[in-house]
Amino acid sequence: MTEQTDSELDRIDTVAADWVARLGGPSLSDKEAEELALWLEADTRHAKAFDEAQTTWRKMEKLRFAPGELANNVPAQDTGARLLAKRFSSRHLRRQAGAIAASLLIVLLGVGFWYGDPLLAITADFQTAPGERRSLTLADGSVIELGPASAISIQYSADERRIDLHSGLAYFSVMPVKQNSSGNNGPFVVHTANGTAQALGTEFMVNRLETAVDVTVIDHEVAVHVNDTSSEAVLSRGQGVRYSETGLGTVRNIDLRHATAWRRGRLIFDRIPLGEVVEALNRYRRGRIVIVNPRLAARNVSGAFDVEDPERLLETITRELQIATTSLPPLVTLLY
Repeated sequence: MTEQTDSELDRIDTVAADWVARLGGPSLSDKEAEELALWLEADTRHAKAFDEAQTTWRKMEKLRFAPGELANNVPAQDTGARLLAKRFSSRHLRRQAGAIAASLLIVLLGVGFWYGDPLLAITADFQTAPGERRSLTLADGSVIELGPASAISIQYSADERRIDLHSGLAYFSVMPVKQNSSGNNGPFVVHTANGTAQALGTEFMVNRLETAVDVTVIDHEVAVHVNDTSSEAVLSRGQGVRYSETGLGTVRNIDLRHATAWRRGRLIFDRIPLGEVVEALNRYRRGRIVIVNPRLAARNVSGAFDVEDPERLLETITRELQIATTSLPPLVTLLY
């Protein structure tokens, strides 16, 4: 077999996307059903593309019932992602206008999608809206600066000053441990996902991404530990580490000016994958930007941007990287 070209895959993807969209509308006629069956049997790649298109379409359908699913950036396979993007720009979109409008109406009623995860409003002690930053002074004098679209819970005990970072990012300026009779000033520990960051000094930052957590030390030291493992790293000023379900990553040097730019109303990226850039940008705007092509998410972005105008930031990135977009305002913007 000759090597598959992108044009061949694109042609198959387009046909598969059309069939999936037609199945979402009125029932197929007998002739159309026969045509679909013949097309699926003609090539094994057809069936694979069709299955991936259905999977991607179902993920978008979850918008109706669980808008929070978009927080995972629709982790579709590469082919399925292309199908979805092409589908929204195809001529058959008009045939589905009524169904899409009905779906969007339901989504618009989804307060959780527009204002954030409603569960966080119940479980978190403090929460910020998209684009909002907030400074908190704790009982022991420690200060937390919450980034946009972030949420934390605070629990102080005799054994531990515990902070749970549920979402987003936070900058911690920590008062040292005090040995006193009240017993209310133990180690300062930030619990995030499957790990912890314990302050051994004063200032550090924790950024909870979709599939990982970044810890960056601004001053003194922080011990990072991954739960249920013996993996631990002690970071010094200007160092950072990423951990995830797969374990603890490599300690690396961090440009602190770039890492903390959000505190000054800026976002600075230096060869950062577009997927992470979109995660950061989603914290500054209502609705959701979704990358539907994993290969696109891996492309690097560099530049300094003003967070006061997230729409212009998005426009600049998509123009410079020559990325196609499709918007379903005000809820979803697809990049493909």
